[in-house]
Amino acid sequence: MGWKLAPGVGFCHAGNDLIFLDVRSDRYLQLCGERRAAFERLCAREPNDSGAMEGLIGTGLFARSETPTAIAPIEVDVPETDLAAAPVPRTGLPFIAAAARSLYWARKALLPERLAATLDGFTTAKRAAAGDADDMALAALASAYADARRWVPIPPRCLVDALALYRLSLRKGFAPTLVFGVRSHPFAAHCWLQSPSAVLTGTAEEANNYRPLLAI
Repeated sequence: MGWKLAPGVGFCHAGNDLIFLDVRSDRYLQLCGERRAAFERLCAREPNDSGAMEGLIGTGLFARSETPTAIAPIEVDVPETDLAAAPVPRTGLPFIAAAARSLYWARKALLPERLAATLDGFTTAKRAAAGDADDMALAALASAYADARRWVPIPPRCLVDALALYRLSLRKGFAPTLVFGVRSHPFAAHCWLQSPSAVLTGTAEEANNYRPLLAI
């Protein structure tokens, strides 16, 4: 038996910092000093003394695995393009209403007590989705959402918009990727929705300023 990341946990190296996101606890955590050294030994499958392992287990970031330990940061290619140059399709009242419903839903879905269940639901729905690879059609949907979003009186926020567009995309049979990223000195966190070829919420320039640590 080995160890793995607990459900809803991701990590990355942001500069010289080792930063974790634990969705279920709604927190970011930096491992330093002895705990970081113990984590690096764990990843290398080197022995840790009981005190070091207790310190790691106490973070809640790790869970037992039936297979040998295999812990590594995610690899996500963040596109260099976004929707800035994309044509804006004409949106009618039905789509504006659909965007509004998704935004009001997202505002509740991101609450700490609901976010983990929201992301679990997205993961399940994404597996069942058609996963249409038509990036142009997905970009057109995202552009329509951005246009319709202007009429909804909810302040822009990266997670609200990413969740709202994710929900709309899944209902249309698309399977985009929700990416959480961080940077350090000073610490900042961001999230965005992307397809293989474009950042769909926010800008590509902003997304590329962050190091991905969890993708849904």
